[in-house]
Amino acid sequence: MLHMCWMVRLRLRYGISQAELAKAAGVSRQLISQIELEQERQSSGHEAMIRRAFAEVIASRRVVLAHLEQDLEHTPWLFSMSNEEEENGF
Repeated sequence: MLHMCWMVRLRLRYGISQAELAKAAGVSRQLISQIELEQERQSSGHEAMIRRAFAEVIASRRVVLAHLEQDLEHTPWLFSMSNEEEENGF
């Protein structure tokens, strides 16, 4: 059985990539990987940084999901064609 720290478990459970967490923390993805894998990197300073990064990810997803919620409320039929396809590139 694979043992992982709570940081990794929570990141994986909620579909947060190392890159997304790193961007939120303002550090490299490599540093996030090192913190996850190397106990000597797991300091109280890194703990605080990772907690702030998780909070940033939560906040950014909350905004995006709120926009999705609004879009769903104003979309009468999900299978109809959008007039914005050319504008958004999809």
